[in-house]
Amino acid sequence: MNIKSLKEDARRWGWARSIFMRVMRRLQKHLGIEIYSVRIRPLEANPPDPNLPSGFSLRILDRATLLAASEDPELDMFWAFVESALAHGGVAFGAFDGTTLVAYMWRTLSVAPHLDGVWVKVDRPYRYGYKAFTRPKYRGRHINAAVSFFSDAYFLERGYTKDIGLIDVSNLSSLETAKYKGNTSIGFAGYVKWFGRCFTFRTPAVRRTGVELFLR
Repeated sequence: MNIKSLKEDARRWGWARSIFMRVMRRLQKHLGIEIYSVRIRPLEANPPDPNLPSGFSLRILDRATLLAASEDPELDMFWAFVESALAHGGVAFGAFDGTTLVAYMWRTLSVAPHLDGVWVKVDRPYRYGYKAFTRPKYRGRHINAAVSFFSDAYFLERGYTKDIGLIDVSNLSSLETAKYKGNTSIGFAGYVKWFGRCFTFRTPAVRRTGVELFLR
């Protein structure tokens, strides 16, 4: 265990959360268990002011913009993923500093790829958020939250009223961002892969939302 790294995390998150994060990462690595906090929030008809710096803008990302983004290795968005996401009804939203795409996130109303061949399925009135990214030098400014709130109007116009997302329980930074956005934890979902088989699980409140993990 890297003691220096643990101390740095403890100063930010506290000892209990920092140790918990490391325990969960070891379980994921050695036992193949993935556990996610499932969080929801009502979509905002009148979202808070994003308070972005001068020169920033928020947009829906069209195909041409996504193609350009796929050619930038820092953005971690490859064209094969983009094609699959669009084919399954995914919609991408982004933040720009001038003409530079600095953050993005994907939303879907049906199914989306997750990890390890596992997919996520959602149904009305939920939209599902996935594949969010912010360039390193722009992190810590709540740009991710601004993009998320910006996307709300698009889905409210289509009759979807709630956001649902899965966050790795060891990802303390993303959990903190979700808290900032007003997301409420309703339980847990996840899966375990043993001997070539995949077993998924959901707590009761998560099951009632209809969100489902499945192997595709």
